[in-house]
Amino acid sequence: MLAQSTLKGDYRNDIMHTSIRKTKSPGWTACVVALATLSLGAIAQANDAAAERPLFELDEATWAMFYDLPSRRFRSIRDAFIRKDLDAASRDLQTSIGFLSIEAGRAVEGLLLPLSENVEELQRIQGNIADVSVTVGALDSAFARAHWLLAQHYLMLSLQSRDTNRHKMAGHYLWATAHHLERAVLWSDARIDRATVSSLESIRKLGQELQTSSNPQRVYRQKPVAAAAKTLVKIGEHLNRKVWIQPQL
Repeated sequence: MLAQSTLKGDYRNDIMHTSIRKTKSPGWTACVVALATLSLGAIAQANDAAAERPLFELDEATWAMFYDLPSRRFRSIRDAFIRKDLDAASRDLQTSIGFLSIEAGRAVEGLLLPLSENVEELQRIQGNIADVSVTVGALDSAFARAHWLLAQHYLMLSLQSRDTNRHKMAGHYLWATAHHLERAVLWSDARIDRATVSSLESIRKLGQELQTSSNPQRVYRQKPVAAAAKTLVKIGEHLNRKVWIQPQL
């Protein structure tokens, strides 16, 4: 059972508005559309004229495969910026902005504002990429915030998937939560204790089990979503970052 997202926006000025519904669309078709969608930012950047907003339909299960796109793009942006390849940095920033815009459109109400502000922050950096005010430190801070917010976003999606009996998606989003928590720590140039590292490994393991188990209730008895929420709060306290969500576990 898959879900479909209807995404509207031009990536340059607007946050995506996304609705989810069941579909039988082929996954590979959605994959191609998702990749094409992320390239629209470059087109929008070259065209200042007002245009009709594009409408796309994306398969949620396929789109979720791109959960680690910011991790790969952020590293590329930082490396390109240090090399002074500002065009490459700008292109990868545009893709990251597109991704975060889509996820903001799927976020719960409490995360919409901070995710939107993070998108705007990255847009400002992209628009001033050649300015002396843009530093490696500014990039690192923006990327750390993005990962921190995405961790909370995916935790809420895991909870929603659990409550609607979409167990494979619950596991996938749980895995994504652990991934972005780790990246938030790394981009914050922080360290976590061994117990927290072990908790993240356990969350990832349980997420994988939910994706493959024929008996998800056995996995749920270990309370994986609650464990992820507890770990998120602990890391937030360690990093002095705000927790924007209040999951009903």
